[in-house]
Amino acid sequence: MKLYNIFQRAALLSVLTTMLAFNSANAQIPTDSIVADFNEFVRLLEETHPDPYTNYGGKPFFRLEAMDTRFGLIEDSVTSTDELARRITKFLAPLEDGHTNIDMGLSSFFEEREPEMGAPIDFWPISDGVVIESITTEHKDLIGSRLIAIEGIPLKEICTNLAAYHTAENEIGRITNFCFISSLKPNDLRKVIPDMRQDSITFLLQTPKGKQMNLTLPLIDKYGSGSNIELSSVEHTKPFPSQGNLSYLFVDDKKNSMYFRSSQIVSRDALEIMISHGMDVGQYLKRTYTQYNEDDMPNDVNKALAKIPSFSDEFGKMLQVMKKNKSKNLIIDLRGNSGGFTYLEEAPRFGIKFIQLFSPLYMKKMNISMEQLNAEMQDTGLILGDYIATSEDDYSPEEISDKFRDRMIEQMASSVKDKLMAQHGKPIYTPEHVYVLINPTTYSAAFHYAFFLWKMGATVVGLPSKQAPNTYMEATPFELPRTKLKGSISNSLQLFLPKDDPNAKQFTPDLMPTYEDYKHYNFDMNTELLFLLDYIKNQE
Repeated sequence: MKLYNIFQRAALLSVLTTMLAFNSANAQIPTDSIVADFNEFVRLLEETHPDPYTNYGGKPFFRLEAMDTRFGLIEDSVTSTDELARRITKFLAPLEDGHTNIDMGLSSFFEEREPEMGAPIDFWPISDGVVIESITTEHKDLIGSRLIAIEGIPLKEICTNLAAYHTAENEIGRITNFCFISSLKPNDLRKVIPDMRQDSITFLLQTPKGKQMNLTLPLIDKYGSGSNIELSSVEHTKPFPSQGNLSYLFVDDKKNSMYFRSSQIVSRDALEIMISHGMDVGQYLKRTYTQYNEDDMPNDVNKALAKIPSFSDEFGKMLQVMKKNKSKNLIIDLRGNSGGFTYLEEAPRFGIKFIQLFSPLYMKKMNISMEQLNAEMQDTGLILGDYIATSEDDYSPEEISDKFRDRMIEQMASSVKDKLMAQHGKPIYTPEHVYVLINPTTYSAAFHYAFFLWKMGATVVGLPSKQAPNTYMEATPFELPRTKLKGSISNSLQLFLPKDDPNAKQFTPDLMPTYEDYKHYNFDMNTELLFLLDYIKNQE
């Protein structure tokens, strides 16, 4: 059975990552309503997720974990929506699924809250640990120092223990979570550091000169009374005039190397295909419009779309410029790109498999009924709860014809399908070398983009992504009826690599800066880019 048509529709529309529609300020509601919403969440999770059981040890252990969480809500007489969100987050941690989550909201920052008591220090992940990114000015000579332990507890142990409260899919994800938590939610460190003092905290550091030392810093309200403390931070070199989303320019006088920046993979292409399938794009349209324009968004949807650039069109224009100058190198910067839509349709050709579950929540998101789906699939008899999977058979060589290619272009997310048709399957331009920059926050559709380009022969440069190649995927939104808490649940399983492949949980870039490289570039936030530019120079 050929599953290409319906899967193409699903793949293009449902990889959209959660563009956080933050939950409202903390509300107090009766405990029985809190418990009822938790039960509803568990029901949606079991109904929607492709496999909610395995990572808990099986269905009995999943249900026991859910029962324990429910009893805890009752015993503690929980009435806070924020507390329910925190307990759902902890309940989800064993799932190791970054696309299944509850939005924690902004109330902890802007409404009544307990002070976030943390040290005036921030960390950033590197390939084998974390380094100081910013610190009080009096200690600025310690910027770039490695963190070894906190209160005598090794960093790795802290990261592992935090994973019981915050979802992580791999080791770099646990490290990245620590950096986020220690900076924005420092109170959470108390969960994994027994008997942590109320007034200060001690870090074991290794300085850039190799010396180990203890540093004790005061605990302050990082977003209250202590927010005015002067900090010194690493440099953030901006070697190019513009690094905005979809910007591009040459990085050398000879015009041999082109730089293309993609900070998100949501553009006009994605919004247009969502609209064509009857999906509500209101919040996505406004958010995307304001990222490219300073004026108020027009009420007319088509006029608003016209002022949002197209990913495929901008990329095509960039290739035309490269072709004119016979440029050899293309650098695609996906660092910090949290995703959007997967534009590349190369999965089956590379042996990549996506396994899709049809659930009520997913069908609601896709704005299609099972009857309509079966009509599109020529009455295959699919029912709710069924799975489909891509396979290499869906793209047999004899089908790669003009007719097949034109049908694929018609169904893909692109605002310039006419231009793609006009190429008749030929590339606009093929550089000699393609380099893809990634870091831990290159996620979801952005990670797909990097991985597929790697499979096509690109060189991946930077730090591993916190997303596992073999993982759960697709943010299917939900809202709990009583607390109005919002979140998302994965509804597919992606298998990019064989299960026993060492990269299946954490993809290792081809070129990865070492600690010594970061030190060479003064721990600049653009170290990966500076490292790559020097690498290219050395290859010429």
